[in-house]
Order: sequence, then structure tokens, then C-alpha cells
Amino acid sequence: MQAVSYNSRATQYARFAALLQHTVPQAAEKLTLLDLGCGLGDMYSYLQRNGYRHIAYTGLDLVPEMVAAAQKNHPAAEFKQADFVQDPIGKYDIICASGSLNIIFDQAANHAQYVQAVIQKMYEQSRIACAFNLLDRDSEHLYEQDPRFYYADKNYFLAFCQMLCPSARLITGYLVNDFTVALEH
Repeated sequence: MQAVSYNSRATQYARFAALLQHTVPQAAEKLTLLDLGCGLGDMYSYLQRNGYRHIAYTGLDLVPEMVAAAQKNHPAAEFKQADFVQDPIGKYDIICASGSLNIIFDQAANHAQYVQAVIQKMYEQSRIACAFNLLDRDSEHLYEQDPRFYYADKNYFLAFCQMLCPSARLITGYLVNDFTVALEH
């Protein structure tokens, strides 16, 4: 978990729960799910432990070492190394990004544009729904600010998402420093 900057398994699982509760349809048949920025593949474990066995999971990460470690940890799952924005990735029923959009790879000033490009492609490449979580700028004062992480304005990103999908929903309350936005087709 430290390799992917989660504070604890409990916070990581709270994020997974918020994403999946708002994207996976009730009584669904077999579904495909892309875990964008999968890190060590922990969402796969969560799915298996929490009754989501009808989901065909694929983890995608930019970092080859993360993909190799995830595949070693979860040999039954599929993992791919690619740049989500630049590379063709195909369509999935559901696309989720948990924590991966929080990490600033370039300059903080450019990060909002990058996140928007990712969200737009997530929506375009998903058939049923997509969802992502970000650190909430409103709670930034509660923690020691870490320059590696992006703290986002939830209202700004909700408005952006509602331009793509008018029914986009903001989910809060599951963690004090986090929010999720879900977009359904």
C-alpha cells in the first residue's frame, strides 16, 4: 500500500467501495472492469473478497514495475502496462481510477488538464459507467501538505463531468479527505 501511497487498507477499501457501489449495476451479468492506475492490483483482491466474481478484471498501470508486481501478486488477473491517454486500450463496461489521479507527474499547474483528459477518455471508453476519486481540496488543511499529491476542487470536477454526462454524481462522506465522481451512460 505504501508503494501506491494509501494510508491504510481501510481507506483504500473505502475508496474502492465508493467507486464500485456507484458503477456496478445490481444483478449484473458478466462485466468487464478496467482498474486505471492499478498499482499493485489491490482492487482485484477487493473484488474477489466482496462478491464481485462476475467481473472480468483488467489492471492498467503506466509503471512496468507495478504491473510486474501486480501480476506476481495476482496471477489469475490480467494486467497491462500502457499510457491510458496516449495508447489505445479498448472498451470496458466499467472504468475506475482509485487514487491514481492524485499523483502529480508533471507540474501542479498542468495537472487539472491532465485529469480532465483522463476523465474524458474514461467516459468515452466505458460502456456502462466510469468513476474516479480525488483528494478534496477542502480538507487539505487537515493534513500536512505533500507536494506529490493533487488536491482537487470537487465542484469544479463535478461541473466538468456534468458537461460530459449531465447525470454525473458527486459522492462524499466515506472519507474526510476524498470525493468520488461517477458518470453513467
